[in-house]
Amino acid sequence: MKRKRIFGIVFCLLGIVFSACEKFLTEEPEGQVTYSNFWKTEQDVESAVYGMYGSLRYAFIGGEAWGRDRGLPFDEFSSYDTDIMNNELSKRWGRNDPSLSWINCYNAIAHANAVIDNLHRANLREDRYNFYLGQAYTIRAWLYFYISQTWGDAPLIVESEDVGEKARIPWQEIIDFVIRDLEEATRLLPEADALVDSQGKMIQSKQTPSKGTAYAILAHAYAWKAALNKEPELYTKALNAADQVINSGVYSLVSDPEEVCTTVLLGNSREGIFEIEFQNSDFDLMLGGGIAGACQTWPLGRLATPATKRNTRINNSTVLELYPDPRDKRRESYFYKLDSMANVNISITQGAAYIYKWRHIVFYETGLFAGRTKGYEDNLILIRLAGIILLRAEIKARLGDTQGAIADVNLIRRRAGTWDYSPADGDLLWFIYRERVRELFLEGFAMRYNDIVRNGFYREELKGKFRTLTDKEVADGALYIPVISSAFENNTLMKQTTYWLNNGFDN
Repeated sequence: MKRKRIFGIVFCLLGIVFSACEKFLTEEPEGQVTYSNFWKTEQDVESAVYGMYGSLRYAFIGGEAWGRDRGLPFDEFSSYDTDIMNNELSKRWGRNDPSLSWINCYNAIAHANAVIDNLHRANLREDRYNFYLGQAYTIRAWLYFYISQTWGDAPLIVESEDVGEKARIPWQEIIDFVIRDLEEATRLLPEADALVDSQGKMIQSKQTPSKGTAYAILAHAYAWKAALNKEPELYTKALNAADQVINSGVYSLVSDPEEVCTTVLLGNSREGIFEIEFQNSDFDLMLGGGIAGACQTWPLGRLATPATKRNTRINNSTVLELYPDPRDKRRESYFYKLDSMANVNISITQGAAYIYKWRHIVFYETGLFAGRTKGYEDNLILIRLAGIILLRAEIKARLGDTQGAIADVNLIRRRAGTWDYSPADGDLLWFIYRERVRELFLEGFAMRYNDIVRNGFYREELKGKFRTLTDKEVADGALYIPVISSAFENNTLMKQTTYWLNNGFDN
C-alpha cells in the first residue's frame, strides 16, 4: 500500500513535468513549481523510476503505437488498415489523429529526464546512483530510438526544464545522442543477473535495463545508422555491441519454439533481454495484449469457433511460403494445426491460418462479459536473444563474414528443427531478413517494418505506394509518419516532413 501511495505522489509531481512537456513546443511555463524535496531516499528514487516505467508502458500499449506499424505481414485488413499499409495515410488519418502523436513518448522522456536531473539529491551510494542513472539513460535512449525510427527528425529534450519552442533536429543527431546515452549506460549498469532493488532483493524483471539491455539497443542503433546513413564503419561497432550481449553468458536460448510461446513470451525468461511487463491486474489487462488481441481467436478464445470471422488474418499460403519446411517447429507452435486446418473448407477458415503464439489469456469469469477475453498476461517482448543473434548474422554478412553469418542464422534454424542455410537458398542477407520475420513473427513494435527499412527492402516487401517510391521521396521522409498538427501550435520552429507536406499533411 505504501508503494502505491508513493507511486501516486510521483505521478502527481511528475505531472508537472508532463505538463511542461506537452507545452515544450508551445510556450514557457508561467511559474516554476519545484519538487526537489521529494528526492530524499533510495526508496523515493526507486518510486520515481517505477513511475518512469509506468509512463513507458502507457506510451506503447495503446492502439496508436500498433496503428503506426506499416509492416504487419497480414494478407487481409479492414479498409482502414489497408490504406495505412499502402502508405496512403491521408485517406485514414486526419492531421490531428492520435496515431501521429509523439507526446506519450516525450512524456516518458520527461520522466527519465526528471530522474537524471534529480538523482543526485538523494545522496546515494555510488553503485546505487549508477544503477538508477543507467536505467534512466537506457529508457531515454530507447524512446528516442523509437521516435527516430518512426518520425525521423525530431526535437531533442535533454533536461527537465528545457521548455519552449523546439525545432526538429536531423535523425542522425538523435541517433548520435541515443548512442552516447547507451554507451554511458553500459558503463553504469550491472549485468541482468546482478540487479537488486532498494531492499537488496534480486530483480527478475526484464523491464529493468541491465548492461545487456543497453548493449542490445546499442547494436540496433549502430546498425540502423550504418545502413540508413551509409556509414559501413559503424557495423564493426554494432558487431561489438551484439557480441557483448551474446558472449556475456547471462542469456541463453530456450529449447524450442514451443517454449518460446509458453515461457519466453510470458516474460522474464533466460532468453528475454528487454520487455514491457504486464501482470494479471485490471489496469495491466486493460492495456496489454497488443497485436494478439487483434489477430488471435479460436482455439484460444473461449467463445470463438473455427468459423469465427477475422478481419485481420494471414493466409495459409503465406504462412506455408514463409515456413516451407514441414519440420519447422514454428509452424505448429506459432500457428494452430497449420497443415491440417489448411485442408478445412475455406467457408469455415477464410483460407487463413490460426495464430496461436500468445497463450496466457485472462477471461472474464462472471457478469455480462463472462467468457470473453479480458487481456493477456504475456509481456511485450522488445528484444530477445534470438533476435540479437540474427541481427549479428546480418551485421556479419554486411562485414563480409559469410561463414560467421551462416553459423548464427543456423543456430536459430536448428532450434526450430529446420534445414541449414545453403547457397541454394539464395542471397544471404535476404535469407537472414526472412529468418528474422519467421522467428520474431509479430513481436515487438514495427519490428518487421524496421527490418525492411534497415535492409532497403521496402519496394519488395511492403504494399501500395511503397512499391513505387523514388529515391527522392525516400530522402524526403516517405518511410516515416507525419507530425501531428498539434505539434505546430505556438511553435514557429516546427516543420512538417517534406514528403508528407506534399501528400496531405500541411504545417
